[in-house]
Amino acid sequence: MKINFNEKEKSIEIKDGLKTQYLMIKVMLIFTLINSILFPVFVLDKKQLEWMGFIWIILGLASVIMLIYQIMKKSTSEKLNLSEISSLTEKQVFGRKRFSLKLKNGKLRDLMEMKNESDIIETKELFKNIGIQIS
Repeated sequence: MKINFNEKEKSIEIKDGLKTQYLMIKVMLIFTLINSILFPVFVLDKKQLEWMGFIWIILGLASVIMLIYQIMKKSTSEKLNLSEISSLTEKQVFGRKRFSLKLKNGKLRDLMEMKNESDIIETKELFKNIGIQIS
């Protein structure tokens, strides 16, 4: 992951391939949703429909919920103006530190590829130097 600060435009540029990853997640969720609609209708017979249909309904609902979450709450912008960024947030998930930028429009921009402590310190210093709150 590479984060560049452009002083002239007052923006940061993040190159980490997150847009491609999220696009693949959205495509897989759409395929799962389509499959959860078509599979019970065309493939299952009436005996299997009771429990297999229930499983496919749950998968379809989970896909819809995750798609809505991806569209409404996640951002994949590679170029962000400083005026759009609210803060840098740090979470501990399964013992690993995860960072994301909280944007003023309510979305989160995940910073995925921070593998070692030096990357974390460097990123925190960059955002501290440009005046973004770290929480």
